[in-house]
Amino acid sequence: MASTVFGIVAVVAMIVGVVLFLVLRRRPHTRVGAYVTGVILFLAAGILAMGHFSLAGLESAALSTFTPAERAAALSCDAAVLKADKTDNKLNGRYVWWLRLRVTPRAGSPYEIERTARPASSMEERLKQGNVVLPCLVSPADRTRIEIAALA
Repeated sequence: MASTVFGIVAVVAMIVGVVLFLVLRRRPHTRVGAYVTGVILFLAAGILAMGHFSLAGLESAALSTFTPAERAAALSCDAAVLKADKTDNKLNGRYVWWLRLRVTPRAGSPYEIERTARPASSMEERLKQGNVVLPCLVSPADRTRIEIAALA
């Protein structure tokens, strides 16, 4: 969601920058203002675009939250935390963690995936200690979509 907002604002800043540049550049007394305004707005659009891509990367790697229908169809599994690294990123006051998980479905072979999560402070302590196995749900249609209630 946040990446979408950053992306939309970046596009709007780019459009406003182009329009202002083209309008102000035509008059001799506003030509310098056109270049200054254009540079500032294009830099702002670039910074917003970087925020969009950064947040989009975090959102795409985040743990899924299933709808009630998906939860009913999901298969139970266990997720062992192989590696947990606390990033410097904060979202709504909680740190984002990068997790390497070994998912073991009840029926099927285990596999490894990497995800981001924003655990509560009590869960952060467990992740720091290591050897954490959490119950989870996996989508039968897509094995990479998992939900871990303890990390929601």
